[in-house]
Amino acid sequence: MQHDLVIKGGTVIDGTGTPGFVADLGIVDGRISEVGQGLEGKEELDATGQIVAPGFVDVHTHYDPQVLWDRQLTPSSWHGVTSVVAGNCGFSVAPVKPEGREILIGTLEKVEDMDADAMRSGITWDFESYGDYLDSLKRAGLAINFGGYVGHTPIRIHIMGEEGCEREATPHEIAEMKALVARSIREGALGFSTDRAGFILGYKGKPVPSVVATQEETEALMSVPAEIGQGIAHIAPGENYAWLPAFQRRIGGMINWSAILAYPHGSGRDYSPKAALLAQAKAEGAALVGQVTCRPIIQLLSLKTPYSYSNLPAFPEILAAAPDERATLYSDPDWRARLHAGLDQPNVLQPRWNLMRVAETTRHRALLGRSIADLAAERQARPFDVMIDLSLEDDLDTRFSVTFANDDEDAVAALLKGDNCIIGLSDAGAHAAQICDAVLPTDFLSRWVRDRAIMPIEQGVRKLTGELADVMRIDRGYLKPDMPADIVVFDLDQLEVGPIRRVHDFPGGADRLIADAPRGIAHILINGVPIRRNGAIDRDGLACAPGQILRSRPAA
Repeated sequence: MQHDLVIKGGTVIDGTGTPGFVADLGIVDGRISEVGQGLEGKEELDATGQIVAPGFVDVHTHYDPQVLWDRQLTPSSWHGVTSVVAGNCGFSVAPVKPEGREILIGTLEKVEDMDADAMRSGITWDFESYGDYLDSLKRAGLAINFGGYVGHTPIRIHIMGEEGCEREATPHEIAEMKALVARSIREGALGFSTDRAGFILGYKGKPVPSVVATQEETEALMSVPAEIGQGIAHIAPGENYAWLPAFQRRIGGMINWSAILAYPHGSGRDYSPKAALLAQAKAEGAALVGQVTCRPIIQLLSLKTPYSYSNLPAFPEILAAAPDERATLYSDPDWRARLHAGLDQPNVLQPRWNLMRVAETTRHRALLGRSIADLAAERQARPFDVMIDLSLEDDLDTRFSVTFANDDEDAVAALLKGDNCIIGLSDAGAHAAQICDAVLPTDFLSRWVRDRAIMPIEQGVRKLTGELADVMRIDRGYLKPDMPADIVVFDLDQLEVGPIRRVHDFPGGADRLIADAPRGIAHILINGVPIRRNGAIDRDGLACAPGQILRSRPAA
């Protein structure tokens, strides 16, 4: 037979983890029609000497707002990601009533470092229910496939309004929330997501709504996917995770837990007990998985938007203040005294000043790359005072490279290979001015699978494709006949993330970090349509908007 398109002569690694083999791959009507030798097509793409793999799946993104103005979902789509899952950590933008929109924007601004004005300018609120949201995306068209969880935060706000940030729910309200979760999943949400970590304060400096919820409420809502036989549950539990195995056994459904990181010694967040818990889950055949990442948790923070510091003493006052009032507070000796008094208390986790460096500055370019620890010793001043003073002299535009976790490469390698550990936490769409971890798949295959050889390439590809599709229960992740033709063709020897740079291309000129020039990726196909061809973006393919909405389906 003649296929619509044939990818010729590559090494097919099909997402199952089995050894690769040289073959042609045929496509008809957006699906894989045949994998074999000597195939012919109306159009052909050369893959000689390259790997032909399923398109990568990213299970931990926050593209919920960005997808409403960036239909290409960049930078992910430049790096071979063909399917994304949004709504993680309890944050979706639907369901939402008109009076709840600003609460959601304020929460996303504080917790996920999203630019509030960009969201106000970029979001067209032509939806209220979760189904309306997905229908809006389908009408507009997408470059790659998109699905998402319904989040605990919008569910609470929808039922309780602003009080969802302030108090426990009544039994009646919990029942209403369960019904709304079930409705949202039946309308296509891939499951339910919640955040219990509470690391960062949200709207108006108040707790994140999901953190205010009781354990009873959390378990009731997480049980909904298993009760209705559709979708999965996701949770970011922080350090309160020991209850998850027993809860999973009770409900029987899949639980996706994020994230397990290698924190510094003495932080009180040892990854070893978490890894052991997941290993036990695998031994018992339990449907409990934990997300890990190959990326060090490094952010380019500024004191203009210091949301990651909301758990440090005195910083809640900063976050509650208007942005144009923050410089005045930083200059206040009384505020600084409260900050230092709090930091001097026992059990307060101290910033690792030796790993905090001046990364971006207009006024102090001679200090680029210098650590705050060195500058504090040189000036005989406290490190936070040095950081604040440098920022004030630069109109709070200075950015500091801050290493939070995952910089122990041996520990990261152990987690990447751990039982029931899945690849996640790119956080694509969040912290866009501070990180660009949407490059996770490219980084994982190049730096960890190729350079460090922590696992065979077949297993590395599986961890980005079939394994994740299985967890999310979506029909992606494999190169088999009749599967959707989501495909990435790459040269492993040449694969690199490429440069990361700052641009101002979000609504209202808001800035973000992007990596738009990866190396070694030849072709990317979405449902059989090339959006990258011979190493260059295919504008005609993008114009076809070949992406699809990934909707949950009732269990068979």
